[in-house]
Amino acid sequence: MGIRFGLAAAIATAAALLVAPGAGASQASFCDELRGQWDGQYCRTSVVSQRNAVRDIKVAIPAELVDDPVAGPVVRGYLNTLVENWRRAGANMVADSFGEGNYQIHRRGDVVSAVFRETYHADGPDFNNAYRTFTFDMAGGRQLGLADLVQPGVDPLVALPPLAQPYVVAALDRAQPPHQPGTYPFVADRWTPDKVYSGGYKAWALTPDELILYMPDYPVGRDSPTDFTPGVMQWSMDGGTVEAHIPLSALRPVLRPEFGGQ
Repeated sequence: MGIRFGLAAAIATAAALLVAPGAGASQASFCDELRGQWDGQYCRTSVVSQRNAVRDIKVAIPAELVDDPVAGPVVRGYLNTLVENWRRAGANMVADSFGEGNYQIHRRGDVVSAVFRETYHADGPDFNNAYRTFTFDMAGGRQLGLADLVQPGVDPLVALPPLAQPYVVAALDRAQPPHQPGTYPFVADRWTPDKVYSGGYKAWALTPDELILYMPDYPVGRDSPTDFTPGVMQWSMDGGTVEAHIPLSALRPVLRPEFGGQ
């Protein structure tokens, strides 16, 4: 099961504090490093541009990861970079804006996946989403990539798509906005790892029984090549428009034994 932090996460936060003594102090201390103020749920800060536009920034901090010797350096580096990037962008804004970071954690034995969702508003009527994910082998003391999940010599970007396709198609069919199944751009061959909508399978998480793909990882302006469907409207995709849940049992032929492989 995952631990979710979002706009209504006070109960989850309270529960985390009960099971992780000192977590609040850890979060507050790291928030100080981010030059923000810890409110018990988010580390908050703001930037005022030369045109008096205010960018509000708030990020949730995973207490169990920021001080962990394996995950801590990676997660701290990521959150530092995220907040500083939002600060720099805010300094040039002409209208008020915001950046918000939340996370979810999945565990499979000693393997922990952290899924960070970045929600931000810059110009235009809508906000955007992006996903950054990190998976760690806590017992082995290292960060894992997709290639670490599959058998030696197997290219995950070649081996996984055919096995994952039924579950990717199901995710495409239920993606927003509502659409007829199998209609462009929600067709499987536009979401393989070599296509821009998939984000190259960069954003993924491991759960006790699934591999989750968040596609694309960042907002995509249009399909590529641009003449894929002449005369048809070009589609943009928000990060995480398609969330495919693929059972590990379906990937058994190519997974390492420790992840349910043969």
